[in-house]
Amino acid sequence: MNKNELIDWLFENGDAVIRYRTATELANDKSEYNISSLRTELMKTPKAHYWMKCLKDKRRLNYIHGSYDYCFENAMGKLIFMGIKAGFNKLEDSSKSYVKWLKESIETESEEPIENPIDFFYENLIASFLSASGFKDIEPVSTFVRERINMIYNFTKDNNFSIFADKANYKGISKAFDDHPLIDPELYLDGKFKLPWIHDLLTFSAFYDEFPDKIDQIISYILNEKYQKFPDGYGIVMAGVKRYTVLGWNVWLPGFSNFNLNEFHKQNIVTRMILMRPFKGARESKWYKNCLQHLEQFKQKNGTYLFPKEYLNEKNNSYFITGYHMGLGENRKSKNGLALESTFWMLKLLAD
Repeated sequence: MNKNELIDWLFENGDAVIRYRTATELANDKSEYNISSLRTELMKTPKAHYWMKCLKDKRRLNYIHGSYDYCFENAMGKLIFMGIKAGFNKLEDSSKSYVKWLKESIETESEEPIENPIDFFYENLIASFLSASGFKDIEPVSTFVRERINMIYNFTKDNNFSIFADKANYKGISKAFDDHPLIDPELYLDGKFKLPWIHDLLTFSAFYDEFPDKIDQIISYILNEKYQKFPDGYGIVMAGVKRYTVLGWNVWLPGFSNFNLNEFHKQNIVTRMILMRPFKGARESKWYKNCLQHLEQFKQKNGTYLFPKEYLNEKNNSYFITGYHMGLGENRKSKNGLALESTFWMLKLLAD
């Protein structure tokens, strides 16, 4: 099957998520599809009901970041991958509480400036997922993410990879952190972390048309071998006087050096490619082309794709951002379940 035949195959054989996303994202002529009907079909699925229910208005930080399904980052991330974004009334209603949370957090800072970069991490996480969900022009999301893009760009434009400080010059670091380097406090003097987090890719994709040159520079920094040699998870940060904590979530790329992948890297390869795909520099990179070549080995005789199941993990109470929610609602026990999901993701990765 050629590309158009694969698109028809996906729509004719897929369930609600693949049908909707195929019609709205892959099809050449969207007018051929009843999008309104497909949206209704999608929102009636048990998966849509479940993940919307997980997107609860909770005021505690552990409902924002964490591995549980009810954490904002996993519920919103899963809904994004299901195609449920701004324009769906239920999502727009649920998102308002998180916009309010971000607004109140930023207003508190104007009175009591943050010192702990962990606080800024939570704000950035909310703004990133809201941006990717289609709420990028709502305040304070719009102002926050524009400042974030400029902040990262201003640091990465000089290609400075000297991001660690000598731990011997700092007191109170627990022996539990012996294996973790200390990120230079100069990079978060005001509590605002200047290095890119994996969640920032969601923001970049929403604002790429507005800031192509600046975002391309940041992507170039991420694709630099020196960046990819940073420890997974960056390291520790100062979180107060003689207080330190791990602050990870750097943009490591599976398959960057080779394809001798462990299980964790296998489950992340498609996710990281999807997150990097919007950017021209990423699509033209050696890393991305090598990953595509790697995935081509899973092409079937009929033109569809069948990835190993660990490449498209779906596991409850696990992090969306590390590839645990790649399922698209198909029955993996059926004949074509995994092939439908594999083929959809591959066509997304191959899209211009």
